Amino acid sequence: MSRFEGEVVSVSELIERAREALDCAVGVVAVEGEVFEYRGPHSSGHYYFKLRDSDTSIDVKMWRGAAQRGLRCALEEGRAVLGIGRLDIWPKRGVLSFLLDEVHDLGAGDLARRFEELKQRLLREGLFDESRKQGIPERPCRVGLITARDSAAAADVEQTWLDLGAPFEVVYIPSRVQGDGAEHGLVKALLAAARQDVDVVLLTRGGGSLEDLWAFNEEVLVRAIAACPVPVICVVGHETDFTLADFVADLRCKTPTAGAARLVEGWLRTQRRLLRLGARLADAGPVHWGLARARWVIAGEALPESWSNRCRQLRERYQASRMTLQAQRPDRRLARAQQRLAENELRFFHASEAGRMQWALRAQRWGRRLLSAGPNQELASFARIFSGQGARLEAGSPTALLERGYALVERSDMPGFLRQANEVKLGDVLRIRLAAGQLEATVDAITDEPEKVRVDKVDLRE
Repeated sequence: MSRFEGEVVSVSELIERAREALDCAVGVVAVEGEVFEYRGPHSSGHYYFKLRDSDTSIDVKMWRGAAQRGLRCALEEGRAVLGIGRLDIWPKRGVLSFLLDEVHDLGAGDLARRFEELKQRLLREGLFDESRKQGIPERPCRVGLITARDSAAAADVEQTWLDLGAPFEVVYIPSRVQGDGAEHGLVKALLAAARQDVDVVLLTRGGGSLEDLWAFNEEVLVRAIAACPVPVICVVGHETDFTLADFVADLRCKTPTAGAARLVEGWLRTQRRLLRLGARLADAGPVHWGLARARWVIAGEALPESWSNRCRQLRERYQASRMTLQAQRPDRRLARAQQRLAENELRFFHASEAGRMQWALRAQRWGRRLLSAGPNQELASFARIFSGQGARLEAGSPTALLERGYALVERSDMPGFLRQANEVKLGDVLRIRLAAGQLEATVDAITDEPEKVRVDKVDLRE
């Protein structure tokens, strides 16, 4: 028997009394906190997450009906909110939680704000540009795996490679992926992977809250990934989790299993292609053997005829060579040379006689031409030419123009004859040449009409 003499209650009654005490002592309360471990609404429409501050956290529930009435902002990881509700104890497990009736926005939390500020700064620097990212090798031979030792992510990756029969060598580089200073360990792991001469690095860890994944948002790790000479595949968290390491990495995959499969894809495609080529080769072997056998049969049938043709060609070449050698005998070559000499002598005789007669005819023609073209005939021809040219010169001379009544006018202070009235000024002295004598005149007026030019002094000089 128990020594306790007071009231004994069941667990259910105890929890019910605690709930009543909380309702009486606390009642409806407004709590400020940061959304933590938020995964979106449940398939039932209810919301399950946590609210936390710098010291502690509490489980939060918000039923679907209450969310439809009192959810006044979009929920997201790290957002600071004001939750209005009451404390509740779940009867089945006795877990204390905060049951929300209304949720109001207070802005982004500290981690979310730091995340967004660093993201925008690195984005302006161009660290996330696709142009600076490296290509992932199609068929890597050495792969560096950076993750926590004996973690679920490492187990998933290794099991995927085992199932797919990955042919490459894996260089396992363990590192802490959570907690204070984890980012520095990850930076050292990246440097170690580069020294190991790997073709690609798979940087991975499992899911978690924003705080758990924060090492992958630290600036020192993000810049180390950007500067890594080896392509980096980043797989951090679940499909809905995003870190700054995902943005700067050369490739981001949804899950560790997907990242592991991505590195094997090129090998699998090559394997499938080789299998197809092997199957085609196996199918083509009998066909090629049959074609070769048919060619051998045809060649065997054509061999006798080809041998006969070859022998005939060799005999014909032998006869031609024999005749060539007979033609090159010294006595025959001497006879041909004597014959060519006789022919050249006869050709020279005829050519010299014909040339002499041709030169005689040419000399006769040149003599007749010289007799017909004597000096008197040439002089008469030149006289006719000079007479015509003299007449043309006489017709175009200035003297002939003056004889027909024209005059030549020039300024006394400059050479050359005037053509326009604007070439003189008032008071200029002009010389006027006529067919007989010349005149001096002073310009008194200038106009565009020649007949209006007045001359106030005229001197006739013989």
